[in-house]
Amino acid sequence: MSRPLDLGIAQIKSLLLKMGHLSQEALEAALESFFFGEDVHVQVKAWSNTILMLSEEVEDRATELMALHQPMAGDLRSLKAYIKIAYDLERYGRYSMDISDIRDRLGDWESLNGGDNDFKHMAERVKECVDISLRFIESREESLIWELSKKESETDTLYLKNLDHLVNYEGESKTMIAYLLTIRYLERIADHSSYISESISYAATGKRVSIR
Repeated sequence: MSRPLDLGIAQIKSLLLKMGHLSQEALEAALESFFFGEDVHVQVKAWSNTILMLSEEVEDRATELMALHQPMAGDLRSLKAYIKIAYDLERYGRYSMDISDIRDRLGDWESLNGGDNDFKHMAERVKECVDISLRFIESREESLIWELSKKESETDTLYLKNLDHLVNYEGESKTMIAYLLTIRYLERIADHSSYISESISYAATGKRVSIR
């Protein structure tokens, strides 16, 4: 028979996965807007605000469970990890909103004249990092942390490559600003995917690991 604590932890995990899936939708929409010009800021902002509210609910529920049930070490690690992960998922939503806000503020800009490919590769890697982090929350399959480490490392390499490209860019200033801000937001999303994986690994094993 499941303990009330087990049920509470499972409900929090479901909230985290809901946050994660909303974050994926927000990021996908923000990147579609960046590449193809559709203004989706209002929708992405609404998703981001919903994710923020769910993050606060996770914190409240986890705190209540710790206060009422005096969890043992393994459960306590999970609850502490889930509070931290809720913040990281909230960052997914917030940075996606920030990406969508660029077009809302700047309007249209010129393309990078063939320089989009590395940027698109970076965007795809970041989406893969987000997906792996959510699968890790759901399954706690330890091998996923190393898969994510590889993708996050590739993201860092592409970030620097795109940065070098922008340093040498001589075109429209709006293009420079739009791409520079977006690769920075994407790089931060990838970082938070690493934080999530480190938290889950600690909750599962009691050992701290850094994949950055």
